[in-house]
Amino acid sequence: LEPGATTAHWEAPDRLTVYDTTQGVSETQKTLAAMLGLAQDQVRVITKYLGGGFGCKAWVWPHVALAPLAARAVGRPVKLVLTRAQQFTGMGFREEQAQTLRLGATREGKLLALVHEKTSTTSPWEDWAETNGRIINMLYDSPTFEGTYRMAHANVMTPTSTRAPGDMPGSFAIECSLDDLAAQLNLDPIQLRLLNYAEQDPTNGHPWSSKSLKECYARGAELFGWSKRNPKNGQTRDGKMLVGYGMASASYPVHNSQGNARVRLYADGHAVVQAGATDLGTGTYTIITQVAADSLGLPMENVRFELGDTVLPTTQWSGGSTAAGRVSSSVYLAAQEVWQKLIKVAVMDKKSPL
Repeated sequence: LEPGATTAHWEAPDRLTVYDTTQGVSETQKTLAAMLGLAQDQVRVITKYLGGGFGCKAWVWPHVALAPLAARAVGRPVKLVLTRAQQFTGMGFREEQAQTLRLGATREGKLLALVHEKTSTTSPWEDWAETNGRIINMLYDSPTFEGTYRMAHANVMTPTSTRAPGDMPGSFAIECSLDDLAAQLNLDPIQLRLLNYAEQDPTNGHPWSSKSLKECYARGAELFGWSKRNPKNGQTRDGKMLVGYGMASASYPVHNSQGNARVRLYADGHAVVQAGATDLGTGTYTIITQVAADSLGLPMENVRFELGDTVLPTTQWSGGSTAAGRVSSSVYLAAQEVWQKLIKVAVMDKKSPL
């Protein structure tokens, strides 16, 4: 993976351009402007390509501010690239954590209580912890839930968001616990999960906008040959090798945020689409080009999508599985406005068939 890296260039005493490996050019612009005593429009941040982010590059770390300070001191552009070792001492990491989960259930397997305790390390100067309990409290229907976080200040860097922060480790804890419960009660693991299936959000009682987990269980079991397996552990072999059959639920919440985009349609039939998003390597360039082409009724080769620059329309950082949905929606709405303006122009033209 690409390490953290920043290139800073003072184009004038009060005008800074920064090329940074950031998941959010707008957030980096705001932070640098505040730290350096500049107006926001005096700082330009550019990230055209990103060699992977996975959460840590959503934040502004010390090296991002050090590069402009060094460039100002020496009077020339400065490039600062972290080593692999510095990546873990200067840009955070997934926190070290210990989780304890206690379940109360009837003999039939119906959950009565969930008690989740987590202890994790953080830096001496900051309290930071993943939200492991969120997924535990929403994935299954339990009438009572208690979650406790404890932090231990250690001689380490502050941890950070890392690849489905909180929800991935939390899912691991609840799924392992349900497997233990199924074994103790001699129940099929899928049946135990169906018995405690949450038909609505247990945290607030609201209905799901969509949920197809039951269908996933059924289809997965069918394709995997679940009903034909030997449910007793350690009884299935392939020659000298033991073969295990297992299943688990995995989920990640949907995050919503506002975005902005600009669409320009030219007389020669090509379009330029712009948004201050970033591409972590997940295909934002391709996705938004496809959406814009479809919205405008153009072939993809007639659409150019530009991103990763604070001179473009502002949108939130790319992370939490939000970029594709947010930027697509913004581009679609902008394209509809273009269509409405184009229709008005066509109607006003006496030579138009409209």
